[in-house]
Amino acid sequence: MVVEPDVIVRSEIAEFLRDCGYKVIEGVTASDVWAIINAKVPLIVVFSEVHLPSDADGFTLASRLRQTHSDVDVMLCTGVSGAAEKVEDWCEDGPVKSPTEPSMSLHVFIGCCKVAARRHGSTSSPAART
Repeated sequence: MVVEPDVIVRSEIAEFLRDCGYKVIEGVTASDVWAIINAKVPLIVVFSEVHLPSDADGFTLASRLRQTHSDVDVMLCTGVSGAAEKVEDWCEDGPVKSPTEPSMSLHVFIGCCKVAARRHGSTSSPAART
């Protein structure tokens, strides 16, 4: 699931991932993630902007998902400086520096999706699960 308030950014990320064979659900806020979870739609990875409008930011979303749905991996992204320092407190692997090219970020994300799918026991194609 891609959670990004900017429709252009969200659409480009989602389109890229769909072109790679992934099923992608798009959302704008943390509430959109909870709506999908409450609908019992299986999620492997949530890729979220740190700064979300209204209900919760990406850090709050990630913390809550870790507590209630630890099987869902979370990747946070932002262009705002200082956010990486905040994630160091609770992320085992620490922050990953953002590559200079947007397509590199998406390739890193796809690699993480593949690792998450293997960790969750999925041996099917990327599009088999969301």
